[in-house]
Amino acid sequence: MAHTTAWKFFPLVWLLFLGYPVTGFLEHPRPLGDGLLFWGLVLGFTAVFLRVFWGRPSARWPVVGWGVCLLAYALLWPRIGGTASAFLIYGGSLIGYQNRAALTVSLSFLNVLIMAAPLWNSTYHVDDLAWLGPNALFTLVAAYGNHASYRRRVADVRLAQAHAEQERLAAEAERERIARDLHDLLGHTLSVIVLKSELAGKLATRDPERAGAEMREVERISREALHEVRAAVRGYQGSGLGAELARAKVALDAAGVGLQVLGALPPLPPETEHTAALLLREAVTNVVRHARARTVQVSLDPAGSGWRLTIHDDGVGGAGPEGSGLTGMRERLRAIGGHLHRDGRAGTTLTATLPGPVGGPEAGRGLVTA
Repeated sequence: MAHTTAWKFFPLVWLLFLGYPVTGFLEHPRPLGDGLLFWGLVLGFTAVFLRVFWGRPSARWPVVGWGVCLLAYALLWPRIGGTASAFLIYGGSLIGYQNRAALTVSLSFLNVLIMAAPLWNSTYHVDDLAWLGPNALFTLVAAYGNHASYRRRVADVRLAQAHAEQERLAAEAERERIARDLHDLLGHTLSVIVLKSELAGKLATRDPERAGAEMREVERISREALHEVRAAVRGYQGSGLGAELARAKVALDAAGVGLQVLGALPPLPPETEHTAALLLREAVTNVVRHARARTVQVSLDPAGSGWRLTIHDDGVGGAGPEGSGLTGMRERLRAIGGHLHRDGRAGTTLTATLPGPVGGPEAGRGLVTA
């Protein structure tokens, strides 16, 4: 959360480049009209700049921001010279923050041409290329970088929406399953208990022995119902990994990544299954955000006295530092007696060793399958 908050305020850093036009304006005394024009343009630009990067994603505001930057350059260049080109760089960064790549490329190159135009009428000289060249390059880099950042932001929003929708659908399906199971398990049983209890009440004075037999039957049926309810509850608790695989498929489909589950999932103890589901969730989140993968493969196989969960993607891989998510998963696995290995060659492969029940995986055959 702190990382996300820091990036939210990162656009403020780029406003430091306003120091160039401000310094150029303050170098000499200016008439009151020039001062009002300059500071009005700076304040207007800042307001639009913050709206583009802090407001909801919009196709209109980046174009408005680009227009404001172009207007600021046109009005200020005759007054402060080349330092006004900072607004053309800002224009490139703003026009990049939308989803139309062709518009980003065309208008950012237009900014570069406008910036270099004074070369043709000899207003700029060869010596000016020392700052003009980097500024032109920075305009294009800012446009490209912000366009990629915008697409990433939209992808994150869609991923969050897909997760939320999948959670909602999974919750609805689970409620329906519980309601159906409770009806199937208890509806008939409770009806029988009511009938036998009523019969026992009527026989209590006329035939106490038969009434006692009916009550013993009520006790037997009640114990069977309790056993069935407990078995159903274990089934609900054991559905974590299967439900997480369903959520993973929705998230990966939204990102254009295929999911392959290699083989059937064996039954797992509840705590082990919960940890495996969390690891799968963290791995899929990393794939969607960073891996640029095309496929993800998931397998869960017996290994010694436990199991081996393998999650492999064919993305960029690498041996970069791990984030807090994987670090937290290592701690969770250690807490239950497992461990995690990461291999960044040929994509990324996460291999988690999961502990099994006493007696090894064969002893887990009575557990509920995810």
